Formats: sequence, C-alpha cells, structure tokens
Amino acid sequence: MQRVIGLDIGSYSVKAVEIVNTFKSYEITNFYENVIPQLDKISPSSVIPASMEQLFTENAIVADRIIAAIPGQYISSRILEFNFSDPKKIETAIYSEIEDLVPFNLDHMIIDHQILGEVNGKTTALVVMTKKVFLHSFLEHLRRLKIDPKLIDIDSLSFYNLSNYICADNDGTAAIIDIGHEKISLCLVADGILRMFRSINLGGKYITEFLAHDMEIGFNQAQLLKHRVSRVLCAADDGQTLSKEDYGVAERITLSMHTLVKELNRTIYAFNSSGSKPVSTIYLSGGTSKLANIDLYLQERLNVEVKTNSLDQTELKLNPQLRENMIILPQSVAIGLRAIAPVKKQSRINLRRGEFAFVQNYESVLRATGNVFKLVAIALLVLSVSYSINYFFYDKNIRKIRDQYQKELVAAFPDLKKKFRRSPASIDRLHKEAEKKFNSSINTKSSSIDQFLNTNLTSPSLEVLKVISAQLPKDLELNITLYQFNANSSGGGLLVLKGETDGYDSVAKTLLELQKVKALSDVREKSSQAKPGTDGKIIEFTFQANYTG
Repeated sequence: MQRVIGLDIGSYSVKAVEIVNTFKSYEITNFYENVIPQLDKISPSSVIPASMEQLFTENAIVADRIIAAIPGQYISSRILEFNFSDPKKIETAIYSEIEDLVPFNLDHMIIDHQILGEVNGKTTALVVMTKKVFLHSFLEHLRRLKIDPKLIDIDSLSFYNLSNYICADNDGTAAIIDIGHEKISLCLVADGILRMFRSINLGGKYITEFLAHDMEIGFNQAQLLKHRVSRVLCAADDGQTLSKEDYGVAERITLSMHTLVKELNRTIYAFNSSGSKPVSTIYLSGGTSKLANIDLYLQERLNVEVKTNSLDQTELKLNPQLRENMIILPQSVAIGLRAIAPVKKQSRINLRRGEFAFVQNYESVLRATGNVFKLVAIALLVLSVSYSINYFFYDKNIRKIRDQYQKELVAAFPDLKKKFRRSPASIDRLHKEAEKKFNSSINTKSSSIDQFLNTNLTSPSLEVLKVISAQLPKDLELNITLYQFNANSSGGGLLVLKGETDGYDSVAKTLLELQKVKALSDVREKSSQAKPGTDGKIIEFTFQANYTG
C-alpha cells in the first residue's frame, strides 16, 4: 500500500488530497486545506511555506510519495504538429523547432515533452519549459519543509488527468475550467486528446479588488462582503429578493465578472476559429465558482453549456465524506492522479529532470548493494575457475579453426601452398594474405566494371537522374550520398536514393516531390534517422522507387 499526497499550492490556500494506492485499486481518502493569511507588508513567499508546514503538522500528514505542480503562469508551452509519428524522430525535431520559437537561452530552461496523439492526420506533441532559477526556488521552499516531490506537473495541465473521468463521453471539445483566487486554469480536451491548456491571471482576488476600488473600502472588508453576498446576477436571478445594500454588492460582483468572461470568450473563440471541434461543455470548479449563479451567468455569456465539476458523480473512488468539498477538490485530485496506474490519456510531464531529478533515499539501496557485491565476488570466483577449465578447450578450438582457415585459403589460391608448407601460419598472417589476394581480385574486377560503365554512358539511370533533378525544388537542402539504379530488361529499373538533409520535414517534402514524378512508381521511404554526432540537425534518409521507362 502506498500513501500519496497531491499537493496544490494556491495563492488563497494550500490544499492536499490523500490517495491510498494499492496494487489493484485506490481511494481518495482525505482532503486538507489551510487558508493562507493575507498579511500586509509580508511577502506571500514567506507566508506560504509557513502555511504548508502548518498543514502537514496539524494534520499529521505522512506520505510515501508527494506530487506537486507549479503554477501555469510560470511555464511556456507549445503544441507542435509533425508529419511523422516515430517518438525518437519527434524528440529530435522538437529541440530544433523550439530553438526558433522560444526567445530564451535553452541552457537556462528545463524542457519536457509528450506525444499527445494524432489530429487531422498529423502527430501532435506538447512541449513545456520553465526557467531553472524558478524551479530551483520552488523546490528549495519545499525542501525547507522536508517535502521532496517525486515529480512536478503543471497545475492547469494536470486537469488533463481528470478528462478520462469527467468528459469521456463528450462528443465536442470539453473545457475544464477552474476559477481560483488569482488565476483561471483552462484545459481543452477533444476526443480524449489535449488540445490546449493555459492560465489566465484573473480570479476571485480580482473580484475583491474590483469591489474594494468601486466601493472605496479596504480589501479585507471587500472580501467579507463578497463572501457574505456571494451572488452573480443573471437572467434567472435578477437579485430582487436582496436588500438594497446586498444588491449593490451583487451588481458589482457581476460587473467584475465581465473581464473574466471577456478573457474566457477570447480563448474559446480563438480555439473554435482554428477549425477544431467547438467547445460544447464547460466543467466548472475552483473556490470562486462557489458564487451563486456563476454557472448560469457563464452559460448565458459564453453560449456554452456549463456544468459543475462534481467528482462524486464520476467513476473516481472517492471517500463519501469529501462530498462537501467537491467544488474545490478537482485541482488537488488532478495533481494526485498522476500516482495512480497510468491511463492512456493523461499528463506525462515531469519537470524534475536533469540537475533537478528526484533522488531516492539510498540507504536501503546501499545495503542491498553490499549484498549484491558479495554475490558478485562469489560469481567472479566461480567464473575464474570456469575460465581456467574452458581455456584448454577454447585453445584447442582456435587451433582447429586456424587449420581450417589455412586449408580453405590454399584451396582458393593454390599458389599459396608452398608459402605455408613448412609450418602452420598464425591467424593474423593468414588474414593478411587473404586480404591481399582478395583485394587484388577485387581490383581486377573493378577495372572490368569501369570499362563496362564507360561503354554504357547512355542509360536509363541517367534519364532518371535528369527527371529527378528537374522535379526537386532548388531551395530544398539536399546532399545525395548514394544514387543506385538497377535496370531491368523492360527498360525500367529499381532506384535507390540515399542522402542527407536538414530535418524530417525536408525528408517528407522530398518524398512528396518524388511521388509526383510520373516516370516513377511505388516511391517509398525505407529509412530515416538523425546522423550520429550532429545533435539531430542532419537527417539521413533512404528512398526506393520503381522506374517505369
């Protein structure tokens, strides 16, 4: 049994879910939350670690494994499309792509990626990156509290882990939206494949600040008013049952929502305009979504069905006592789900890479290693005895092979018989004599081949070369390393073409252009891979085609 903690470090509170994970099953057993005090003149970076320590201490939280997530606003991400699906090729191509797309020194970044799936005939891959200095600071805060997460996900991306449970039957694009204190996390999933995720720097704090500014009151007083009234006006609830004072607060809450809706609408509109399946359903969660009527208001303004993200109505194995926390539970659960036996579609990003990789406590490992060394010593002793015994038999077999080698060589070249008549030659000497004889024979045959080629300058192979040269675009960077044409009696033949280019996209373009040549049929790619020692910047390829004459 493994006790896993999904740690959600927000700006309003620190939350944690406890998941008991066994070999065959799991259960989300507990939920803990500690509200972060809003103290004047004290940096949140000082208050948040204290709040985390209090959360773990007061609840006596003990974990076998901790999974955390960094805020989405501190990462950069891209979803790239490729014409090929080989994971190794994609990994090589990704780093070439982001060098041109990202205005950062990649040596200062932590980068990870995952292949999402196929969309419109192309393989899509997600690339995420964050600055090393930020990740170091994030982990350092956790280490001071003796918290060492095994992996680091991204909070807005982690909602992809929930998509299998809350929107598996959605025919369109499902939007999982979590409205928190300082930001909105948005994750779009279509046909089980992540299509977009982002963080919008607006949330419940913006509403409070709007109230404080509009009503000319302090932030804390505005927070109390927002929590007391906690209502958004909409067509189904015009607020006529409220007192005059409360109606004014509800009216201002509704006005502040316009900015949040504007940003959400801009994101959804841009996505729908890209030709993807339009967003059909929004699954809403987060502390700010506790505002009464917020789901109806968003549905009116965005023209999209809005549902409350209720995890207790899914197939997730949830402690019934956690139902009262359903609206704020999804983010923590989404983070913790990475520890459950992986499903096909989920986040596989882990920013604990390279110098930040998770390091186990090796005390037990070293103890086991000591036992292994003892076994190795015994094995070495046994091998030494075995080697001594086998040496005699191997030596005998080597002499037998040498005699056979000499016999075959003399049979192939009878003039060597006198040279080896007196005593058996060494294998090295036999090899040199064989190499000398074969090279001489090869040179003779090569001269015959050259003579043959000189008398056959006009050939189908040259015709094929002419057609190909005319077809390939002049701006395509190619270096042909092998041009091989095997003619047949009908005037056609088999063409084998090897070369080098600057990327897999150029390989795909070259193949496409060759397939347009009418004199060629069955044009296909036999192989393509990165050239060793070029860091994936040069791709070697081999094509094959039939020449119809």
